[in-house]
Amino acid sequence: MSHAVVIGAGPAGAVAAAVLARGGMPVVLTGRDEPQPRYDVLVSGPAREILRSVGVAVDDWPVFGVTIAFDAATSHAVPDAGYAVVDNGVFRETLRAHAVRCGAGYGTAVETAPHVVLADGAGRSPSSDGSGMSCARRFSGPDLGDRVVLRMLAPPADDPRGRPRCAWLAPVPGGCTIGASALGAVPAGDLMDEAFEALAELDPRVRDCVPAGPVVSGPLSCGFSPGSAAGPDGLRVGDAAGLVNPFTGEGLSGAVQSGRLAARAILSAGDDPAVARREYERLLASAFVGYFETARHAARRYHLAWRVLAAGAGSEHPFYAKGRRAVVLPEGISALAGAEPLDLPRATRVRLLPFLAACDEVCLSIVRGDWPFLARMFTADREEKLLLRPAIGFFAALTAGGDPPAGGEATVAAAIELATVGALAFLGPTVTPREMRGVDWASATTVLAGDYLLGQASRLIAQAAPELSWSFSDWLGELASLRAAVVTTGAGAEAVFASLFEFPLRIGAALGGADAEVFRTCGEALGRLFLRVEDVLALLGDRTRLDATLTDLLDGRISALPELLAVPGLRAGALPPHALRTAVKAAQGACAEYERACALLPNPDARSLLGAVGAWVAAPVAARPEADAW
Repeated sequence: MSHAVVIGAGPAGAVAAAVLARGGMPVVLTGRDEPQPRYDVLVSGPAREILRSVGVAVDDWPVFGVTIAFDAATSHAVPDAGYAVVDNGVFRETLRAHAVRCGAGYGTAVETAPHVVLADGAGRSPSSDGSGMSCARRFSGPDLGDRVVLRMLAPPADDPRGRPRCAWLAPVPGGCTIGASALGAVPAGDLMDEAFEALAELDPRVRDCVPAGPVVSGPLSCGFSPGSAAGPDGLRVGDAAGLVNPFTGEGLSGAVQSGRLAARAILSAGDDPAVARREYERLLASAFVGYFETARHAARRYHLAWRVLAAGAGSEHPFYAKGRRAVVLPEGISALAGAEPLDLPRATRVRLLPFLAACDEVCLSIVRGDWPFLARMFTADREEKLLLRPAIGFFAALTAGGDPPAGGEATVAAAIELATVGALAFLGPTVTPREMRGVDWASATTVLAGDYLLGQASRLIAQAAPELSWSFSDWLGELASLRAAVVTTGAGAEAVFASLFEFPLRIGAALGGADAEVFRTCGEALGRLFLRVEDVLALLGDRTRLDATLTDLLDGRISALPELLAVPGLRAGALPPHALRTAVKAAQGACAEYERACALLPNPDARSLLGAVGAWVAAPVAARPEADAW
């Protein structure tokens, strides 16, 4: 029987060993039993989900909200994002002990085996591109609140060779841990001093903190590529594969995910290491495309990437909010998504997932070279977190005619998704051009990205389905006209979202031979339902699917509230007392309208899939049977 050895008992290696042992393969985990200086590590939500999936108990770790700051005056609390703060020694020993309980052997001597996983750190990374330094130190001092702070450190404006740097603070009882990362050659002591000062600018109480341990430092590498991570000497995981985000220095999420993927590749390959290498390369390319292309883009052409992020640092514009979440945090995010995944029957998922994968491949082939900043918006672990997106409605309508998707139809869905994200760039608060020296990145980014995506979407339609070119152009023209009307009159936001949601269904039905008008009606009802639920979420102070606050929904005129409440120019600070009750009642009415529209769909599979989509959209209000309860 084949067996494996995992070299390196850190998080990536321990996860790989645990998954291999749980899969029935004999495996030995090797590491060094040397005392390590103590500090705290940040464990992201995606990392905790992976650890939970392999049997690690993570629910007792304290979780803190996340704030991203770009300067002393600009910070952004990220909804539904959270880091657990865990002592590094406890964290590493927890994972190592779990691997042993799963059946892995443990030792300090490296053994030979057909399958080898290399998990022994950044020094193993085959690429020096994007190499740098990370450090951390514990401090004692006052209570610094209940949020993890990521402070992005800007390079000098006149230095085009400026490299990514980030300071972070994790609150713990009796003090905090402060950490930092930087690409390039930076002494650890200087980097820690810079981080301390940058965080003290945000919160002067940091100056009252005193060191409670030594500065712990080590190399980092963001030189990831799927091919170099799967070599003849073994499967590199975590830091050894260069899976570190250069914006923040965060590598733990990539470590545990790559450890699990390496183990899955080995388990699927049996006795053939070459097959395992090819499968691992394929899994890496699928899981990390976009995110680490964005990372390498930042390392090589950092000034541009930084300006794009910094331009939207203080903005709640949906385009910036989703881009910031996708690039800085270890999450993938689709254009219209919330925190909770869609719950679909297994048979439906089996039919749907290959189509979504084909759609993603087309989207990524368009944006990955020119706009890797956007690429992460089109990547997600579909097997584990299926999120709302236009391609799902398109698929439901396309297959309602009874035939499976044909070649080229995923390209049409991809074009619609690109156009939706392009439209997202123009929704929300308008960016007023500023008089300034150099480039006004806040204005330029939304225009360039929006126009680029809409142009690429039109090109895809012309190539894959030229007979749809007129319909596609008419739709884009309709969106522009509706949006202009909203901006000038303050009314009609529901019509914009009705158009956004109906087009994927109408075109899918037309291509699949179903009744396009029935699907158009269903899509329009879904768009109205979506916007009304956004209003309810914003009024409650919860995360909206557009990642926008109530202020930004109202200021950007992407809210139905001014018309529902008959208050033109409504502002968040001047809401009538019945605003929430009215919004909930309107959302529940939209839900009933959508259910009636779904009931008219002739195909049971389409009714089931679109019914599940509607239930997901309406979930925040569906639990309350009476609007008066709000």
